[in-house]
Amino acid sequence: MKLVIQPTLLLKTPNYHQHTLDLTHIGNLLRSVDQGRTLAAAAKDLNVSYRTVWNELREAEQELGCQLLERIKGHGSKITPAGQLLIHSLDRLDLQLSSEAQRLASDIGEKLSNHLNKTFDRYIFCSSNDPLIEQIHSKFDEIEYKTMGSGHALDRLIENKASIAGFHVSDPGEIKAIEDHLRRAGLVTVPLMQRVQGLLLAKGNPLKIQSIRDLARPEVRMINRQKGAGTRLLLDRLLEREGLKTKLIKGYGHEEFTHSAVATSILAEQADVGIGLQYIAKEYKLHFIPLETETFYLAMKPEFRRNKTLIAFVKAIQNRSNKTPGYKAVK
Repeated sequence: MKLVIQPTLLLKTPNYHQHTLDLTHIGNLLRSVDQGRTLAAAAKDLNVSYRTVWNELREAEQELGCQLLERIKGHGSKITPAGQLLIHSLDRLDLQLSSEAQRLASDIGEKLSNHLNKTFDRYIFCSSNDPLIEQIHSKFDEIEYKTMGSGHALDRLIENKASIAGFHVSDPGEIKAIEDHLRRAGLVTVPLMQRVQGLLLAKGNPLKIQSIRDLARPEVRMINRQKGAGTRLLLDRLLEREGLKTKLIKGYGHEEFTHSAVATSILAEQADVGIGLQYIAKEYKLHFIPLETETFYLAMKPEFRRNKTLIAFVKAIQNRSNKTPGYKAVK
């Protein structure tokens, strides 16, 4: 961004119209005549009529109380001493202020650029909870990460309250319906990575839980994810597949908002089982039974796919995915 400050000399007329006369403009007209051009040529340059130029000069002479241009019949016009004084004064004004004005313009331009960059190059990323994304986003100052359920993240994006949304699905049929819904809103999806979800259990699996059906055993206490979370939707789909009613599962209504919080509840012996990532099980040294491999997606406006910051962000996540157990990048 480059700003230029050009000084303008204004004369406020004392009449009731409160009119302001631009003497810099008048001086430019006079300078044009002084350089051998005609007023007709000057008027053409300004895309105004010859009559308008004459009226402006007359008004200036009337307000200043002196003649600026002498009309010589048959010989055009000549700048009067008062007109020469106005030209000279404007030249001095420009010369004395140009250096300081340019310094100020550069300073203002730099501050505006910094502000605009911070304002418009900052992306709100509403996403389902994922530990790898949490680790990577901290390296990108331009990205503001907000954790919420997959459904809520997509709602924020559609409502234009987010720049990007992160969500995950394990059912191939489900992603088709989501993509159609997003397409109607002018949005696209980008597959990011695959990750393994399963049952998180205390080390050694003391209750000998083997499958989703064991969640209905009366002695098993579960910790769930919040409504709207993709992991909660995964659990509900698996329960429906097994024909299990949620009311049979002790702790189904007890909720946590992250994979780590679920793991912590199990470590604290507040619950026996939860649904979470293989990566979290390894980090917290929990027993893990894999259930589904799901795909994590990003949703955004089509033009964002060419954004350098987001390209670097996606690449960083995918590189980390290929080095982390329970993850795999999707290209």
